[in-house]
Amino acid sequence: MQILANSSTLIARIINNRWFQHIGYWVVFALFFAFAWGTHDNNYLKTLSVELINLPIKMALVYTVIYYLFPRFLFKGKVWSFITLFLLTLLLASILQRVNDNLIIVDTFFPEWTKEPTLNIVQLVRGAINISSVLAIPMTVKIMEYLSKVQQREQNLAKDKLEAELVFLKNQVQPHFLFNTLNSLYSLILKKSDKSLEVLLKLSELLRYMLYETNVPQVELQKEIDCVKSYIELEKIRYGNRVDISLNIWGEVSGYTIAPMLIIPFLENSFKHSTRGFNGQAWITVEMGCSNGMMTLKVENSIPEVKTDSPAASGIGLNNVQRRLNLLYDDRHELKINASEDAYLVVLKLKLSKQL
Repeated sequence: MQILANSSTLIARIINNRWFQHIGYWVVFALFFAFAWGTHDNNYLKTLSVELINLPIKMALVYTVIYYLFPRFLFKGKVWSFITLFLLTLLLASILQRVNDNLIIVDTFFPEWTKEPTLNIVQLVRGAINISSVLAIPMTVKIMEYLSKVQQREQNLAKDKLEAELVFLKNQVQPHFLFNTLNSLYSLILKKSDKSLEVLLKLSELLRYMLYETNVPQVELQKEIDCVKSYIELEKIRYGNRVDISLNIWGEVSGYTIAPMLIIPFLENSFKHSTRGFNGQAWITVEMGCSNGMMTLKVENSIPEVKTDSPAASGIGLNNVQRRLNLLYDDRHELKINASEDAYLVVLKLKLSKQL
């Protein structure tokens, strides 16, 4: 058992050593009870000798319980089997101690005492209660160690599950984004538009960012902003003058980090809403800035007067980014979404981490 956290010093290594802990426990145990019983007649050497004679039985009892019964029964949920075997083990230890008493201890140290039958029920119960005191500390320590390991294992499983979910969510966002962009590129190629080459160039820049920059929990805020700018440029090429796009970046954005690909889904959502049932008069306004480590993102878009009968495609990216916000920024973010008949507004406030 690790008692001292800093195990680099010689004293810490000695105290954390298992052999030192076990030997130390038995030495302290024998001396304590030798002193406790010895106060009766102040013959501490005699009571120490009695404790040493009974010590092998007590040691066998302790190690049988904590190294055999605990891991094989109690820690595997076999509670009744553990209780039954524990009581039988305690009874056996009490019988062995009664044999010690009648064959060695009474004759050697207390000849004036009258010997009781070895299997006397009252003496066996009294002996079992007496000998069980040796189990108090070892059983408590072993159970605490086990509970600590269980808690640590549950925390590791929860952490692994969280990391796996975050990776899954982020990997869903990227294919969704690529799918939309490739659709745009395909449409331009069919029209034999010269803009297809420009789209391909912008797409390669975004791919480079997604493949080589986003495989970390946090990226520089400036890089995420550059990704936003590239995405908007792609959409400008796609829609041309049919969508009025406004982008405003303000404040001090350097020195802060953010989870990668966290902003793009909001932009995707704005283009989806503004161009659904497209009537050629769409507008999108994006404002993004940082003040004292608090990032504010506002994305507002028009909603066409002409409505389509078919429902919009599922907002996979937006749903995922909301889930990622809850997992990564929990109480460090505020997300508001307001939809009216003619506009859709998203406001995200996010407490950023400082760049190390």
